[in-house]
Amino acid sequence: MSVRVRFAPSPTGHLHIGTARTALFNWLFARKEKGTFILRIEDTDLERSKKEFEVSILDDLRWLGLDWDEFYRQSDRLSIYREIAEKLLSEGKAYECFCTKEELEKLRGKGYDRRCLKLSEAEKETLRKERKPAIRLYVPKDGETRFNDYLHGELCFQNNVIDDFVILKSDGTPTYNFSVVVDDIDMRITHIIRGEDHISNTPKQIHIYNALGIETPIFIHIPMILGQDKAKLSKRHGATSIGEYRSMGYLSEAMVNFLALMGASYNDKQVLSLEELVEIFSLENLSKNPAIFDIKKLDFLSQEHIRRKSIEALTQLTIQFLKEKRLEHWTIDKSYLTRVLSILQTRIKTLKDVIIMGDYFFTEEFSRDVEIPIEEKKRLNYILPELVDALNKVDDWNATNLENKTRTFIAEKMLDSRWFLQSLRIIISGKKVTPSLFETLEVLGKEKTIDRIKKGMD
Repeated sequence: MSVRVRFAPSPTGHLHIGTARTALFNWLFARKEKGTFILRIEDTDLERSKKEFEVSILDDLRWLGLDWDEFYRQSDRLSIYREIAEKLLSEGKAYECFCTKEELEKLRGKGYDRRCLKLSEAEKETLRKERKPAIRLYVPKDGETRFNDYLHGELCFQNNVIDDFVILKSDGTPTYNFSVVVDDIDMRITHIIRGEDHISNTPKQIHIYNALGIETPIFIHIPMILGQDKAKLSKRHGATSIGEYRSMGYLSEAMVNFLALMGASYNDKQVLSLEELVEIFSLENLSKNPAIFDIKKLDFLSQEHIRRKSIEALTQLTIQFLKEKRLEHWTIDKSYLTRVLSILQTRIKTLKDVIIMGDYFFTEEFSRDVEIPIEEKKRLNYILPELVDALNKVDDWNATNLENKTRTFIAEKMLDSRWFLQSLRIIISGKKVTPSLFETLEVLGKEKTIDRIKKGMD
């Protein structure tokens, strides 16, 4: 059996962390098994579906490195759903429903009473002149619906709690459960990997499979992603869309790695590339226990993947990120940017950290995390002019020469080395913590360094 799986997002919002993980697990399974990964846009909710969300979802999938073999939109397939619904109607497996919204509202909580199943042909004909009917599937009320879930084992639902549900609305559009089954049959889906919040939909979908005389695929309902408080992941836990993390400067490799570890294990391996994940992925990796969203884990993985990057690749990614943040002027001198990144690479967790931690390399309007107390400034004002004279005499401007010259100066002036170097660091960068001070001075260059020290005296 050739594996065929699908990822079927609704374009009613941006790509959510949990939805992206579902896409990843489907993609990894397809690629591992040399199967087919289908992308299906479920846009039959005409009011809430937006083209901008579809574009955003596709863009985020490409950013994650998840390509697809076949592509479909449900809005292009409306005639197929109507045809199948009419077939079930003609076979007596479904029936027309003429109930108004008001009538259905009165039945809320009681269950549908099949009132339209009892209508005579004459009554139906009269009602057709007033309104267009929906189509409901006839669900047997006796017995139970059982199915085996790959992670959860055998699950059982009593048929008497499942209403005759609508499969085609009065406006001719299909309901979710109906369009999903028709598509999965038509697209020959072999495995359905989706969130466990869809378990409650599965009995209804099985009734549609049964009505159409088609064997069900293998169901794999993966656990939900929870926040640190064990509640379902939501905005109150922080950013929840892939695009938000992308905007924060996380690497796509880190996000893929992070998603893959939530709800799955890989022989205790943590830092994994997409290629490595394909090689070791299997359905046995998946856990039925809820996954916990841990931002510290994402930070760790992002830092590790940044460290894995070649300096050339990191430079290119940074250029693209800075342009997106409208900081193109920081990228004009590519060789200078590369030198900056060479000393920041082991420290940054995201590309945004280049802006937060390294702004003083690119602008005189850099952020200042700390200020030197006024009394210390007065003391420094007597010392710094002599330091400027000493540094001006350094011909070969490199970290080693700068360190030797500065430490000699400190010794001659009998200064507290720790205090003076920290003060110099703050004057140069506005920060208490930076890469090696002397490497920083080397990258900044002689002119900019001396100019900063002079400004520090003002």
